[in-house]
Amino acid sequence: DVIHGHQTIFPIPLGMSCTWDPELIQETARTAAREATADGIMWNFSPMVDISRDPRWGRVAEGSGEDPFLGSKIAAAMVRGYQQDDLADPTTMLACVKHFAAYGAPEGGRDYATVDMSRVRLHNEYLPPYKAAIDAGVGTVMTSFNVIDYVPVSANKYLFQTVLRDQWGFDGFVVTDYTTINEMTAHGLGDLQKVSALALQAGIDMDMIGEGYLTTLEKSLKEGLVNQVQIDRACQRILIAKERLGLF
Repeated sequence: DVIHGHQTIFPIPLGMSCTWDPELIQETARTAAREATADGIMWNFSPMVDISRDPRWGRVAEGSGEDPFLGSKIAAAMVRGYQQDDLADPTTMLACVKHFAAYGAPEGGRDYATVDMSRVRLHNEYLPPYKAAIDAGVGTVMTSFNVIDYVPVSANKYLFQTVLRDQWGFDGFVVTDYTTINEMTAHGLGDLQKVSALALQAGIDMDMIGEGYLTTLEKSLKEGLVNQVQIDRACQRILIAKERLGLF
């Protein structure tokens, strides 16, 4: 996570947001990209654009605060700073907007907890910064740990198929946060094989660390829980991102 600098350290994102200066923030992302790529880092889990309005939540400092307008401006600026116009440029890096979606609004400020809000509020107040990152050309999207509408985000077809792909036209790939697929088992959705299949069906392309895809998808394919088109589509999106980075 190169979230506020690499060798050169800038203020935390919440602090930078207080400047109300997206152009300056874009330059910090540009500097971070130059330095990080010199160390071989080509994919960055940033920007974090979660709107947060409850100071009890422990990750407030990683985002831009409470305002979706300001958060949207900063989200787009950071994506442009990291990626520029050509990811084949060795000084650019693939950005990853996170955590989709509404990770900063858990009940009681408890990390990973349930998010309970209307879709009107979700779309008007919490989704705009993610949309701004998509419009700026962000290459990847990271899922969140929370539950929305009583569905764990990494199994939420509405978010990833209806909103992200169909409405917003996102054509990059989606990666989970750290072991979020595995953690769906605690929500009663099934064993690792079942939740991995649910994630793929929802449109999640890459399983971070959990190894659910690696160890269960072959069996799920044979049993009809997933199909070859879903697997091929996920692989294709990841390979396209690597090609854009000039890896082959």
